[in-house]
Amino acid sequence: MLTKLSTITSSLRWPVVINAALFQLLWFACVLGSAHQLFVPALCAFLLLAAFQLRAHRRADGDYSLLVLSLALGIFIDSLWLSLGFVEFTDPRPLPFLAPAWILILWAGFALTINHSMAWVNAHPVLPAVLGAVGGPLSYLAGERLGAVAFLIDRPIVLAAIGLAWAFAMTVFAQAAGRKLIG
Repeated sequence: MLTKLSTITSSLRWPVVINAALFQLLWFACVLGSAHQLFVPALCAFLLLAAFQLRAHRRADGDYSLLVLSLALGIFIDSLWLSLGFVEFTDPRPLPFLAPAWILILWAGFALTINHSMAWVNAHPVLPAVLGAVGGPLSYLAGERLGAVAFLIDRPIVLAAIGLAWAFAMTVFAQAAGRKLIG
């Protein structure tokens, strides 16, 4: 029994576990911070994740390019939801037609998982789309429950649109990272 436990713990890649844990911390800091009109926790959590993941010995080829790609997709997709009247983010911001900073920080943080704790997804042809189609809407549902976002039209329509957008985004990320199209 002890030998089996030792084998499991020695095969764990702690930087991958830490990457996943820091992203979860970031998610909660962004969503709960937004719900309570607090931006600093999101920024601090992102800086912690970035400081951990972007160190030269941990950084993967393409991490910086994935950050740029993720921010571009985040600005486009979440600003699209606003312009279509699908959602409303509950935090005040100077440009109400653009996605709020906290959700862009969340997109940037997610980019730092693609080559690390989410790297296992990149090799599969269909898995990124499936995970995006399921995980994206679940994340927005949780955000709605915690008070960071409100759905303005029928929930199934919003969730279907979010699922399609995240299926697309995850596929783009997997293609970019898994096939080294960037970086």
